[in-house]
Amino acid sequence: MNIMKSPLRRFLGSLQIAVALLIAIAVVLAWGTLYETRFGTAAVQRAVYQAWWFQAILGFLAINLAVAAFERYPWKRKHLPFVLAHLGIILILLGGIIGGRFGIEGQLIIPEGQAERMLQLPTNVLSVHHHASETTHVAAVDFETHAWVHELNRQFVIPLEARTLHLTVDRYFPDAQLAEEITGEGTEQFPAAQVRLTDQSQEDSMWLLANDPERFGVGWGAAHLLFFAPETKAQRDQLLGKPQVVTHPRGVVSVKLPNDSHNHDVPVPAQLGQAVAIAGTPYTIMFKDYFADFALGEQGPVSRSQQPNNPAVAFTLNGPEGTDAHLLFALHPNFAAIHGRSHVINAEVAYRHDATAALPPNTIALIAPSNELMAVATDEQMQRTVFETIEIGRAYTHPSLGYTFSIEAYHPKAKVTQHITNRSDDVRAEAIHVIGRLDDEMAESWVWLRQPAELRLGNESVVVEYRPGTRELPVTIKLSDFRKIDYPGTQMAAGFEADVQLTDAKRGVILMRKISMNNPLRYRGYSFFQSSYVPGEVETTVLSVRNDPGTPLVYAGFLIVVGGIVSLFLGRRKTRGRRR
Repeated sequence: MNIMKSPLRRFLGSLQIAVALLIAIAVVLAWGTLYETRFGTAAVQRAVYQAWWFQAILGFLAINLAVAAFERYPWKRKHLPFVLAHLGIILILLGGIIGGRFGIEGQLIIPEGQAERMLQLPTNVLSVHHHASETTHVAAVDFETHAWVHELNRQFVIPLEARTLHLTVDRYFPDAQLAEEITGEGTEQFPAAQVRLTDQSQEDSMWLLANDPERFGVGWGAAHLLFFAPETKAQRDQLLGKPQVVTHPRGVVSVKLPNDSHNHDVPVPAQLGQAVAIAGTPYTIMFKDYFADFALGEQGPVSRSQQPNNPAVAFTLNGPEGTDAHLLFALHPNFAAIHGRSHVINAEVAYRHDATAALPPNTIALIAPSNELMAVATDEQMQRTVFETIEIGRAYTHPSLGYTFSIEAYHPKAKVTQHITNRSDDVRAEAIHVIGRLDDEMAESWVWLRQPAELRLGNESVVVEYRPGTRELPVTIKLSDFRKIDYPGTQMAAGFEADVQLTDAKRGVILMRKISMNNPLRYRGYSFFQSSYVPGEVETTVLSVRNDPGTPLVYAGFLIVVGGIVSLFLGRRKTRGRRR
């Protein structure tokens, strides 16, 4: 009798374990749902669904179901629904485990007319690039899965040829914000002015930094607000309306070579990339790029327009000592000295451009020749009004626009201090604080997501970047055309369509397809879905990419479970027929 009951006892024991596992999975899923609403999908995927312990629970449940099914072996025909149901659930669990471990999910961000094959993953990595050896080290991180832990102590050991870099991430802010403080406690000439602009009910206050190409000017309404710090009287006279025309459309680079008292003027040529000899010397200049309106874009330096609003030139100076790279700004002559690097050629270089003599229409230009401030206002016809002395706190009026401006604070030797604080535990604007140690040298910096920072460690320089992880796809996707379809009479998007070209170079396959909201592109196990887009002069599509090797098992498991349910109903129907 006991022998007959022992299989039943074992079955009941496995059933109790299965129920306990199901309850545990339900609790984890409920917690994961709350976790996702607070920290996002990427965090919950890494912390919960792709974690080894959660997949171990799923695997243990699959083993338990398999043991429960074999408890009734040898199976009979009446056991068919029972066996099919267990087999289907086991396949679903195995598919989930395989998809969690080996599945790929990310985004392709493709501007119109361009091609992309690097997939951006939902997880972030820490990338360290060493300039000298041109090597890049990438380490996976999980800061976003522990958003509530702000004081980290993550250390990374990175070999740099014969030396070792010790990089410590001691702080992680998931929702960082930048607070800036500007005081007059600087030690070098770095003019900064706080300007208040008023126009009827509109009023703004902002800081301008004369030696910063990104913060020396701003547009406000119909006016251009600019701040200059000329080094010489001639430069100041040009801004005040006494120009000395350079007569070269791209400007002139002036070079004073070692042991030479003569200044050599080299006009910036229209054709770049060719060596230009400096007459009578063994030195040459090779112009790399010219920017009429310099700005820093996501991909690096760009020119915002063809108007010489902020002209800059990049070139290399070559001589017997070696090669030096230079980036000079016509409107910021002392920028290179403030942000300069050591050079092997002891030469003095300067860049002049006609733009220093011209001001845009409807401009308010502040001029800092010394410890005092001057100002120049231009109207629509470029007529200038000069304010010889600007008093702090006094209001001045633009002669044609009627805007009122005043200087609230002015520091000839400004010190800019930036404080990073955290607003909440929501993952919105991530930033990390890194400390690099190389032998006796140490440097630290805040690194924002997708914004690299440079650490200067003695003569070494490393670039630290906190960015999404990437993975190369076996195919290339080119966006030929993107269309946003709006609801009639509105600007609300009803759908997106992208005409793409898929190229598989290894297989010699080229496909032309249209991807829309409910029409994905599927190829070699990869699915490309139209997710969103980025508006602009060049429209950019965002494709969600997924490759889940466990999906066939999941689908097969669902079909087998459905087959078990159907066989259960058919079996009951036959049994009732026999009883009748």
